[in-house]
Amino acid sequence: MYWIRVPLWCASLACFYVLFAVRPHSLPLLILLWALFVLLPSFAEGYAQRRRQKDWYGQFGSTDALRSIVTDEAELRRIRDEKGLLVAARRFRRQFPRCPLPEALKLVQSL
Repeated sequence: MYWIRVPLWCASLACFYVLFAVRPHSLPLLILLWALFVLLPSFAEGYAQRRRQKDWYGQFGSTDALRSIVTDEAELRRIRDEKGLLVAARRFRRQFPRCPLPEALKLVQSL
């Protein structure tokens, strides 16, 4: 996953260096460098996020597969009934931080 993120971040930092250290006098070049400085890390982190979600859904394709890793169903049910659905979903996501929020909500609702 790092093979794409590291070069994009390095290219972004190179644009930042040229933008502020070299200070080109061409306005279109300044706009291009600024846009690259902002967009390249965005693409890198967006790619990483999509990859993490794809890996998560590849590992836990259904709610039943996700439910099999829950060790404290009674605790999650108690928190859901006392404090609400969102608090219980956040509690589950503390144990499994890569779980997407919609999936955590579905899981807590199905308990």
